[in-house]
Amino acid sequence: MFMQLVTVVGVYATLCWLYENLRTPVLLLVQGFQQLFLGGQTSLPQKYGPWAVITGGSDGIGKGYAHYLASQGMKVLLIARNEAKLKRVADEIMAKHQGAEVKVLVADFSKGEQIYERLEHELAAFDIGILVNNVGVINEKPIQVDRMEKRMLWDLININCGAATNLCNIAVPAMKRRHRGLIINISSLASVAPTPYLAIYAATKAYMTSFSLALRQEVAPYGIECQTVAPGYVHTSMTEYLNPTDGQKNAFSIRLVKVADMIRYAGYCIGKVDQTTGHWSHGIQTATLNMLPASLKLRVFTRLYTQLLHEYSNTDKKTT
Repeated sequence: MFMQLVTVVGVYATLCWLYENLRTPVLLLVQGFQQLFLGGQTSLPQKYGPWAVITGGSDGIGKGYAHYLASQGMKVLLIARNEAKLKRVADEIMAKHQGAEVKVLVADFSKGEQIYERLEHELAAFDIGILVNNVGVINEKPIQVDRMEKRMLWDLININCGAATNLCNIAVPAMKRRHRGLIINISSLASVAPTPYLAIYAATKAYMTSFSLALRQEVAPYGIECQTVAPGYVHTSMTEYLNPTDGQKNAFSIRLVKVADMIRYAGYCIGKVDQTTGHWSHGIQTATLNMLPASLKLRVFTRLYTQLLHEYSNTDKKTT
């Protein structure tokens, strides 16, 4: 009797894991075959609307999405705090993608509540088809919560949680009226488990995943899609601290995926799946972590980031 119960529990656990981790690749294959053999693929502007709004669009993943969506015929509105970088990226996109229309909007999401009244007024002029909530910050290196500067603490909360939440609040009503639209929320592999020494960042990304999955259910009856993207390490300015200055590779730097490689995969996922890691290698990492119970995942993350904390503590001592 006991062995039968263990077998049933084992089979059930295996089926749950298979569903959670193979659902996205299977859907991608099915959707890909349908488009290949049945045709009828609708362009992104026709399906969702003409404008793509991308926060944090001046660098990294946001810039990658901007180039991809412009290549698919979307008009692009870039939002970030650095006007010079925004204009430079806008010029790059228009030079690379003939006929692309790109506008920029300067906003500093670290300012919190005070910026959203102006943003709502500015965004009202656009027929937003796709909203990419990408803007985010991370502490430059692993650090204990009590040693973090108050400014960085509030930036993590205001930018990583506040921006996406408020922009969805602004954009969704018009999407509901038009009965179309797509929201892409950029979370992180860090949302899979609590992460000591990256505690606040990981918690904000756990919030993003939870918020995004719940929002998907809320907006689905109105013809609006909501996709959650939870990548692992991507080589951007936010992860530059993982690259050793001496040019040597380490356990973290070898896991960095180039933005172009991630966007190639993540772009293919648009309109096909509601959850993705943004790259196949990150899918394998997530699936492996999902084999572990929560307590063991916490131990794995604790070990990894304790090691990283010690490495940077030693570096700091050498440079002082």
